[in-house]
Amino acid sequence: MDVREFVAALAAEPFAWGINDCASCADRWVTLRRGFSPMGLYGRRHTSRDEAQAWLSEPGNIYVAFNRVMRRGGFRRTKTPGPGDLGLVIFDGRMCIAINTGDCWFSRHEDGLIAAPLNHFWKAWSI
Repeated sequence: MDVREFVAALAAEPFAWGINDCASCADRWVTLRRGFSPMGLYGRRHTSRDEAQAWLSEPGNIYVAFNRVMRRGGFRRTKTPGPGDLGLVIFDGRMCIAINTGDCWFSRHEDGLIAAPLNHFWKAWSI
């Protein structure tokens, strides 16, 4: 399954915390591509909004949390992300974890789908 097929399948699913929120979508993509769950390896899975918010309310918020997950998974940062890479993306005043589709950065939020321009990433990691 390529990244566009994966994103199309995710977009067809209803939003659910721990299944297809921004972090869980990225985790599922890496599991498909690399055979392991970075969030599982780091020991931080969530199953509800409250659990996700508790994790994100720790010092450093999503920036530190995602950096730690990616570092523990052995992923390297890239300044030139391509299709299938993951990034921290700024969109509509919020930071989210997103998947580079080649056309945009795809992410999910409880408000809906996110398609951020490719130049809206803050940090990215090669998958």
